[in-house]
Amino acid sequence: MMTKKTFLSISMMLLFVLFNNTAAFTQERPILQKQIKTASASDRAPFSQGIEVNGFVFLSGTLGTDASTGLLAGDDVVSQLEQIVKNISDVLKEAGCTINDVVKATVFMTDMNHYAVMNEAYMRLFRTPYPARTCVEVNALPVKGALIEVEVIAVKP
Repeated sequence: MMTKKTFLSISMMLLFVLFNNTAAFTQERPILQKQIKTASASDRAPFSQGIEVNGFVFLSGTLGTDASTGLLAGDDVVSQLEQIVKNISDVLKEAGCTINDVVKATVFMTDMNHYAVMNEAYMRLFRTPYPARTCVEVNALPVKGALIEVEVIAVKP
């Protein structure tokens, strides 16, 4: 049987632990972010080309536009995907990574009928083990004529 003194001691200890844990969870913890930016990839504000946080590099969706001309690399999925991987590689290089450091990719396509062709090109452009991947069909992309957009997450070596 628990005595009143023991009960009060345990209650006070629990309140102390609860208060301390609550205080720790409610304090703002700054997230140290480093913006990754390169002139060789498109720079459409209001978002960053990439953000580095705790050894991870998160890249925004990338289209197959050539930074020097601002035009799409071609009117087919393969040409656009090749340019996308070049653009992604340029941003990753700025972050101290390569395409081989990518662990997750999300592919947005305007027509899933191009899925097999995209997959063949994707297998040439990424190495095994391939990044975890999601592929979804979207109604449209931000640049007229864009057929594909890719966003990635990489881990710094």
